[in-house]
Amino acid sequence: MTFKNFIYSLLFISGTLCAQINTIELEENFQKIYKNSDFPGFAIGIVKNDSILFSKAYGFANVKENIPFTENTIMPIASVSKTVIALSLAKAMELGYFDTETPINEILPFKVLNPHHSNDIIKIKHLFTHTSGIIDNEVTFINSYQLTKRPEITLGVFLERCLSEKGQSYSQDNFDISETGSKYNYSNIASALAAYLIEVKSKMSFDEFTQKYIFEPLELESTHWLYDETRSKDYAKLYEINISDLPFYKNLMNDDKSVKTYSSIIYPDGSLKTSLNDLTKYVKEIINGYNNKSQILNKESYETIFKKRFEENNLPSNSNKNITNQAMFWSYNKKGRLTHTGSDPGVFAVISIDLKTNIGRIVLINANIDTDKNQKLLKDLKEISENLENIE
Repeated sequence: MTFKNFIYSLLFISGTLCAQINTIELEENFQKIYKNSDFPGFAIGIVKNDSILFSKAYGFANVKENIPFTENTIMPIASVSKTVIALSLAKAMELGYFDTETPINEILPFKVLNPHHSNDIIKIKHLFTHTSGIIDNEVTFINSYQLTKRPEITLGVFLERCLSEKGQSYSQDNFDISETGSKYNYSNIASALAAYLIEVKSKMSFDEFTQKYIFEPLELESTHWLYDETRSKDYAKLYEINISDLPFYKNLMNDDKSVKTYSSIIYPDGSLKTSLNDLTKYVKEIINGYNNKSQILNKESYETIFKKRFEENNLPSNSNKNITNQAMFWSYNKKGRLTHTGSDPGVFAVISIDLKTNIGRIVLINANIDTDKNQKLLKDLKEISENLENIE
């Protein structure tokens, strides 16, 4: 099992539901977990239908300045951001921009061809199921991060540079040797490309599109993509408890193990900044969408988001063994829940939604646990997960 798969297997996937406990006991248990853990801070949310069953934060948003982590603390949610790309694609389809079968080269202002299979047609569905053949070549992907508050290159320019044959960062290593649709390669770059298609068709930035069609209608007042000085006082400081040996981290870290401010050029893939309060509203919308009560999308759009895209028992090669099927960016885990995790420097986040019980579970941690040095943090995360299973 890879380390990422090990993390995924801890979260709302395996194990038996324990006896139910009330929210007072749950809060006491999370307090104990925090006190015995190395987490700087974390927040937990549980939603059922239109109700919030539990919403609490623990520890510190800024350890040095003793600023508590609260339900209004804002932090990035890493790859959980991709679920917003799913909503945006569905809205773009409602607006008539394209459908899941549309070839991406019918939309893009530059051509994207897999050099190993130049006759293959990459469609939008391949981007959101991570089967496009576009991969996160380490060099290319790392170069999407910048030690700046906001990206200094636009999304479209970066994607053209690395995916167009004439681009200055182009490499055949940015593509898998397998045929389109045949192999699962989780790809941040391909995810960002899906968001860029919306930019091209809507003639507005992805940031502006999501603000207009998602964040404002849902009254997600703390939610945004790019660094905002006016909200920075509410930002959590991000931490690395056990710092990775990867060279990338050398310039990223402060002496106190906090992470320097960074941005990502391909921001739709993982740079969404939000609070627990906003995420509980967001999860309620997903649940309402499943039950045909959405504020922002019609029934058919949510059916498109939730649709299982792979044949049962015939997943593409290289698929995560803890995933039973793939929806639009969301995955179905072994319990049949819609799930997405996210990790980035100083960040860990997860949303899991049980569509049978209409219960959504949220975990936010202002520390990265995604290295093989973090066995204690993984143990603490597992304990959080087990407690979340005790609510129905």
